[in-house]
Amino acid sequence: MTPIAAAAAPTDACALLSQPRVATVLGVQVDAGRHFIGAGDCRWTERGKAAGADVAVLQVNLTRAQAFEIGKTPISGWTKAPETSIGDDAYFADSGKVTFLLSPTLSVKKGAVFFVIAAKVPKASSEQTKALEKAVALEVLKGL
Repeated sequence: MTPIAAAAAPTDACALLSQPRVATVLGVQVDAGRHFIGAGDCRWTERGKAAGADVAVLQVNLTRAQAFEIGKTPISGWTKAPETSIGDDAYFADSGKVTFLLSPTLSVKKGAVFFVIAAKVPKASSEQTKALEKAVALEVLKGL
């Protein structure tokens, strides 16, 4: 029997989503995705606007299995809720405050791939942000 080769895990977070797809999901035109720390992170920002409270932003970070599991650890003031309809395992971490890169975030596992999504859309509720993050995760999963 011939072994089936598994696809390599992605290493470039910006390659996970196209700029037009991010614009569609966020509902605004966005600049091209940019790495801030390295290839494992990517941030798309509302076109022509500087970072701030009234700017739509989407960030996707590739992560490791250990970080994914540690993220499930209970922390006072945070809700960590499983999301059963995405990937092999997923959970939202939410402090109840809509602030970029803190809350809410969606962490997803699919095979050997782990990623975290953080979205910020001005005036969006936590539930609206979670729905957007879920839509983004489903888009990423289509490409894996």
